Amino acid sequence: MLPTERGIRRIVVAGLLLAITLLLAFTPQVGFIAVPTPAGSATIAHIPAMIGGILEGPLVGLIVGLGFGFASWSRGTIPAFRDPLVAIMPRLFIGPVAWWVFTVLRRARVGTLIGMLVVLLALLLAFSYQVAGQTLWLGILIGVVAIAAAVFLFVWVRREEAIIVSLSVAGAAGSLTNTALVLSAATLLKYWSADVSWGIAITHGIPEMFVSAVITAAVVAAIRQLGARRGSRL
Repeated sequence: MLPTERGIRRIVVAGLLLAITLLLAFTPQVGFIAVPTPAGSATIAHIPAMIGGILEGPLVGLIVGLGFGFASWSRGTIPAFRDPLVAIMPRLFIGPVAWWVFTVLRRARVGTLIGMLVVLLALLLAFSYQVAGQTLWLGILIGVVAIAAAVFLFVWVRREEAIIVSLSVAGAAGSLTNTALVLSAATLLKYWSADVSWGIAITHGIPEMFVSAVITAAVVAAIRQLGARRGSRL
């Protein structure tokens, strides 16, 4: 039985995003963005898994996430990331979670979307407070940027452009899934303590969540707009 047009597109998209994931994962200069936090950098290598899930469904997201997990495992330099249960297994859920969140929120009411924005803003303000304890001006700057971003998204919601907010929240949820599951697995398997995991989640996970939300929304919105102009169903 020959594959359908949609099936062929899924294969092509999965292959392309998988290649991008491996490029990002094996090229630290490209796949890791320097951020002024104790973590030092935020990875974007998991973002293709979220984009694949949102655009083509959970299976494509799972396949791309598997590639990210394999790359993380193969280049792991510490014991935790040499364990497939830490480096690979949690990454399988990044794309499916982003797909599910986007699917739910794209038809959500305005009140629900605003609630999601409040949660994201609270997390970012908590992060800015933590940074301010070490560098006051930087913490204030992050807080101001977080508030400005929340106001921007709120305006989009009020203009009934809920798709942008849905994409942003889906990107944030996918990134949070990556952080939470990896750190939980490492903690349960006793590679480090819960206190260390919380520290990494705050200094590393929150910046990645913000970067993921912005890039995922921008890339998927652009692809969907291009697809609409060409008469596609992206």
